[in-house]
Amino acid sequence: MLKPRFYISLLVGTLLCSLNTVAQEDLVSREEMLVEQQQINFQTFFFEALQQKAIGNYDKAVYALEACKDIEAENVAVLFELSKNYYFLIKYTEAEYFILKGLEIEPENIHMLRHLKEIKTKQNDYPGAIKVQQKIVKKNPEEEADLIILYIKSGDIENATALLKKLDAANKLPEGLEALKDSLLQDGEKDSEEIPEQIYEEIPKNKVDLIREEYDLKKDYNSLKTLLEEEWKSKRYLELLDHSNEGLSLYPSQPYLYLMNGKALNSLRKYQEAKVILEEGLDYIIEDDGLKSSFYQELGLTYKAMGNNKKATEFYNKANSLKSE
Repeated sequence: MLKPRFYISLLVGTLLCSLNTVAQEDLVSREEMLVEQQQINFQTFFFEALQQKAIGNYDKAVYALEACKDIEAENVAVLFELSKNYYFLIKYTEAEYFILKGLEIEPENIHMLRHLKEIKTKQNDYPGAIKVQQKIVKKNPEEEADLIILYIKSGDIENATALLKKLDAANKLPEGLEALKDSLLQDGEKDSEEIPEQIYEEIPKNKVDLIREEYDLKKDYNSLKTLLEEEWKSKRYLELLDHSNEGLSLYPSQPYLYLMNGKALNSLRKYQEAKVILEEGLDYIIEDDGLKSSFYQELGLTYKAMGNNKKATEFYNKANSLKSE
């Protein structure tokens, strides 16, 4: 008499376990679907924000970015873009808040440090801008000359003069500051209050900064291309990577952007990423042997850096054959 009860209990137990397993699998499946949908929503809002920023609709960009932030509260790219858009809206307090949030996560991010310096400068907080620029110089000594301008604007002529002399002696003084040199050295011993107003008027803007301002205003392909070329010449590889990435999101069929992105990645020693982006960009080239040759040349550099000399030689030969035609 016990056996039927035993089998019934066993059957019920097995059924309950099966139902429980199915329920758990169903719950996991729903959670995975929710996560996937959130990722899709994030990407949709983020690209919408980039597109709105590109045409100057900064308020709409902020709205889309806030939606991204609701999904990923500590996403550095979102915090950076929020800061940029508030900066363009001339809301510097908000711009500084979000860039500082981003720097809490990535304190050594040179793009965000440069942006914070610009925010400080716009608010006439020159001592604050100097502190940020000093951090930038530790990562990129080539930007030390920018401190001269900030020292002058803060009224610290003594430090401005000392740094100018140091860079001039090392032949590292940018051409844009040559016109300032005589005036500053001549008056360097005077009290800062006695420095002629002409000195402040003579302070030139860096060429890359001027081009970037033009691009930020126009947000068109031609000004972007000019900016990328100048960033490459000036060896600003991190900015080149940032702006070429932005360009690819706006103009995904322009092969030139893939080339500049690949150059930036190669310069930053991210060779595998460079290989992928350069090979992808090749597919967009239509009857432009010069551009194709540049791609082959860059791929040759990539493969050489990766230790694949055979592939490197193959691409160098392709590049040379196109040049000789």
